[in-house]
Amino acid sequence: MEEQVIDTGEALGQSQASEGHLADIVREWKVAWRPGVAAWIGGALGYSVWASMASLFVQPLQDAFGWSRGDIALAGNAGLVSAFAAPMLGRLVDRLGVRPVLLTGLVLTSICYGLFTLMSGSLWVYYALYLAFILCGTTTTGITYSRIVIGAFHKTRGSALAIVRSGLAFSGALLPGIVFLSISRWGYVGGYLTLAALILFISLPLAWAWVPAKSPPLPVAGAAITPESRWAMLRSPKVLVLCVAGALNYAPVVAILSQMVPIAAAKGLSAAAGVGAVSLVGLAALGGALLSGLLVDRFWAPGVAFILNILPAAGCLLLLPDQVHAANLYAAALLIGLGQGAELDLVAYMVARYFGLRTYATIYGLSVLTIGIMASLGISAIGLLFDHFGNYDLAMTIAAGSFGLAAFTYLLMGRYPSASLDS
Repeated sequence: MEEQVIDTGEALGQSQASEGHLADIVREWKVAWRPGVAAWIGGALGYSVWASMASLFVQPLQDAFGWSRGDIALAGNAGLVSAFAAPMLGRLVDRLGVRPVLLTGLVLTSICYGLFTLMSGSLWVYYALYLAFILCGTTTTGITYSRIVIGAFHKTRGSALAIVRSGLAFSGALLPGIVFLSISRWGYVGGYLTLAALILFISLPLAWAWVPAKSPPLPVAGAAITPESRWAMLRSPKVLVLCVAGALNYAPVVAILSQMVPIAAAKGLSAAAGVGAVSLVGLAALGGALLSGLLVDRFWAPGVAFILNILPAAGCLLLLPDQVHAANLYAAALLIGLGQGAELDLVAYMVARYFGLRTYATIYGLSVLTIGIMASLGISAIGLLFDHFGNYDLAMTIAAGSFGLAAFTYLLMGRYPSASLDS
């Protein structure tokens, strides 16, 4: 009987904790719903969604200009250059605030989409435009949008990041179909213009109206961070561990998404099945984002990251057979999407939890640097491996290993700091 009373008490405590957490979520969103919605929609339509769009343009560009998949994939190397700009961009956000950096980036990103429509067939022009696109697009990613959330939400920061991240999951599920229809009717030009219009007529006005001109004041706790302590923090081994773990997780996701439609074709399935898989990755990413956000507010974030990296590793293995049934393709997309949905939230949450807010965008920018380098290598490698071997089997094996290594790397983060670092 005593054991039953203890179990009942524990269940009651957990129920009360859940209700309290839900109340905190509602309370904070009532206050900060404007920047929250601007971040939710803006993040959904910014450069980050390109990972779900890229594979839709591979075949149209091949048909229009005669480029090979490897030629097109090599554009991903532009990320190597832009990745090095990410820490400087993060530092700029820390110093100037989110709004001016974000507004400038939104305008320039939409212009880059427009310039893609003017290509005449030169690969070098494509590569140059792709470099400019990534450089400008990086200002419309988590470096800016997650900083809005981190500054506006405190008690429910993990859940808020997950809710905002769910916008990207929705767009990853819905936009591929819309862009596919645009490409089917107007070619790659229609696809690029559709993406440009979404930024110019939706994201930009929301950012202008609802993103605060100045970042909210940070809660004062713990000792002030001096330039010396900031430098010591940036040199912390845990910064490197988090950056490497995030890169090992994100690189295989963007590499696979950049070739998802051709992967489906290589496995004996239709282009429509590939588009469906891309959309399913987006839906699964929604689940992964919400799940990770709820879990990290209660449990050790590296442990959550471990589980949500093992799942996509298994998904990659489902794509190894020469002929893949549509059900296996969708199962793989589901598992990979769960990993994609969790990654950005987990990195953002852990940067704030382990290192605080004063250097948040700078450290997040460092993570974008390593992620950008690995993602660029992955995007290029998957196309080149196909050109060399005529299949995606080795690429899928490497991707599975990368997810598995990321899972164990996250565990090296160790315990949370005992003192608050929000100041």
